[in-house]
Amino acid sequence: MTIALPTTVVRDGNFLPDDLSLYIGKKTLVKLILEVIEDLNVRSSGRQDIETGNPNIRPAMMVTLLAYCYASGIYGSTDIQLSIQHDQMIRYLCARNYPDLCAIRSFRRYHRERISRCLTAVLGRVWELRFRGEDAVPIGSGSGSVSRWIGQSATPDFRREAEQRITRAVRADSMAMDV
Repeated sequence: MTIALPTTVVRDGNFLPDDLSLYIGKKTLVKLILEVIEDLNVRSSGRQDIETGNPNIRPAMMVTLLAYCYASGIYGSTDIQLSIQHDQMIRYLCARNYPDLCAIRSFRRYHRERISRCLTAVLGRVWELRFRGEDAVPIGSGSGSVSRWIGQSATPDFRREAEQRITRAVRADSMAMDV
């Protein structure tokens, strides 16, 4: 089954779809996130442990949860909390320690750089796996060809894409508070 890259995503300046799990599967996405977190932990040998403010909520779980949600197109803390109730993979990632809205917002606020680094690496790995790897499906192979907007050599700015996804999460939470 081939899923066409929505052209609206490309027109907005984004080369990757909101929900990457549609392209590589939920399990593969989680595997990539866990690998990235491990790589980031190994590279930062002098890293400091991060705190969540809640002894039941582990920082590694929160980074994994938020990276997965943002890579799956789930941005608002309310949406994440609802997804914990309805999405088996998100429930699994929480490991029976379900963060509330405040914990999610607070963690994102104080650990944005760590989340961004993780998400940047995950986006890059998904791009390589799905669009550049040996088994990759060519970009223009779907029903809505995107090749006229981007060339085969075009590579997204993964750091910018990660920051845009985190900014969307902040905006979603801000809009929810305005209601």
